Amino acid sequence: MKTESLASQQQGCAFSALSGQEGYVQTVAMSHSQLMRMLDQIPVGVMLLDPKTLCISYYNEASRKILEQISDLLPVAVDSLLGVNVDVFHKAPAEQRTLLMDAAMPPHRARIHLGPEILDLSVSRVFGPNGVDYGPMLTWSLVTAQVRAEEHVFRLANYDILTGLHNRAAFMEKLESVLESAGSDEKSLETAMMFIDLDGFKIVNDTYGHATGDLMLTHVAEVLGALCRKAGVFLARLGGDEFAVIVQNASIEQVGLLAGRIIDAFEYPFVLPTGHQHQMGASIGIAFSPEHGTQSSLLLSRADMALYAAKAGGKNMARIFLPQMEESVLMRSRLERMLRDAFVHSRDMFVFYQPIVDLTSGQVVSREALMRWYDASRGWIPPKDFIPVAEEAGLVYDLDSFVLHAACRDAAAWSDGASVAVNVSASSVGQGRLPGVVAMALAASGLPAERLSVEVTETALMSGGNEALRDLQALRDMGVGISLDDFGTGFSSLAHLRAFPFDRIKIDGSFVQDGDRRSDCAAIVRALAQLGVTLRVATVAEGVETVQQRQRVQEDGCTYAQGYLFGRPEPALRDLSRLNEINGQSLH
Repeated sequence: MKTESLASQQQGCAFSALSGQEGYVQTVAMSHSQLMRMLDQIPVGVMLLDPKTLCISYYNEASRKILEQISDLLPVAVDSLLGVNVDVFHKAPAEQRTLLMDAAMPPHRARIHLGPEILDLSVSRVFGPNGVDYGPMLTWSLVTAQVRAEEHVFRLANYDILTGLHNRAAFMEKLESVLESAGSDEKSLETAMMFIDLDGFKIVNDTYGHATGDLMLTHVAEVLGALCRKAGVFLARLGGDEFAVIVQNASIEQVGLLAGRIIDAFEYPFVLPTGHQHQMGASIGIAFSPEHGTQSSLLLSRADMALYAAKAGGKNMARIFLPQMEESVLMRSRLERMLRDAFVHSRDMFVFYQPIVDLTSGQVVSREALMRWYDASRGWIPPKDFIPVAEEAGLVYDLDSFVLHAACRDAAAWSDGASVAVNVSASSVGQGRLPGVVAMALAASGLPAERLSVEVTETALMSGGNEALRDLQALRDMGVGISLDDFGTGFSSLAHLRAFPFDRIKIDGSFVQDGDRRSDCAAIVRALAQLGVTLRVATVAEGVETVQQRQRVQEDGCTYAQGYLFGRPEPALRDLSRLNEINGQSLH
């Protein structure tokens, strides 16, 4: 059917009702043809319905073009729609028909799904003189692309792209809403906020790459999603390997059971695309509202404190917030400020030295540099307290630089020509800065590179990956010795001995000391010493305190030994005056 004849036919249908009263046409300021041209030029679809039958009596040119785009979804041809009931646009038209038949119906809008397409519809009533009802008028447009774009924007704003879980923004909005509604409902139970952090994820990223890490995160999201797919549980990925859960109207026992199921879910190793298996864990911090706070920021902070306590307690566990955790965080914050101040002013930070002897000759061949810090308000602060703070606060570079410069300067003045060993933080290895720091310390002191040994732990190799090996090779190229510290503990693996040609292996002192009463520890020392002989790598037995222990490690084949039997850590001569002052003050 041609457009012109269709328009003429529609004019007759549309205005047969409108000319029902004589004289109506004279009240219209334009002719039918002028009105039709105007309607056809409107870029929005317009459609008129018969008030009694709801059959289509008119549709404009814009409607025809839109309908042709979705003609495969219509039960009749586009050019045959005149006189067809509007029900063709509805799968279940009963409710819509009731609305359209009601002459008192107020104007309204709706969105209709027609297969994969979406129509945006505005419905109003047309009345003539004396209130004559001419039926419903529909104005509409095809908004599928717009809606899909809106949905895409919404997903970007509210969902994590990698895992498909809710993101941080959606989580915060949900938490605010839940806390607000809980505060207005006296009968509601507590709301639990759970922070979940993966244990051992960074190693996967650093060792196997971010693509493998992303696969693991997707797997974790699936596992957590299956556990949390229940009413009242809201799961989100906050970023990195951090996830969070909101549990509404739950008891402590119910939240504890969920936390336990999450931890148990990571009991089995994750199989990487390379075929390797990696054991992960999950640490969880939990805070309850209103008990631990009714503001989202406070609840988040306290759940985070509980998470930190779970990490510090050995990982792969859940902890509920306790008031003393907050005090611990405040103390840690104060310690960080004190440490920063000490670095800025070089205030009462010292390096002590403990001898390492040759078991055959009994001569001191090296000394290990050990960091010590004194604060006037707190006294001597143990390294186990301030070194983790330095690592978390980003002060490791300053700490390593301080010890390296002091150790090289002091060793250059030793008359016996002993070397000096400096244990660097695991987080320093693999960042590309360590070789430069060592080079500057050697240059500033004039100490030959072969008289410096850098000690690293296996943790540094695992977390630093190939970058760590590049740093160590750069030090080796300078002539600096490389020792593997605390071998036999943690993630000990012969693969680490194959990854790099170490000069020394240091056997952890716990095995040496427990060897007096435990045959398994004695066997470990013996095996490691023989391993050193086989690999032609010197072995250092740490923690030797008795003559019997010295004799045993020497018989086992160890090359060197270190411990209180040979000497306690002692300060450099240049620090004796200040240390005497400190000791004098501490006695009063």
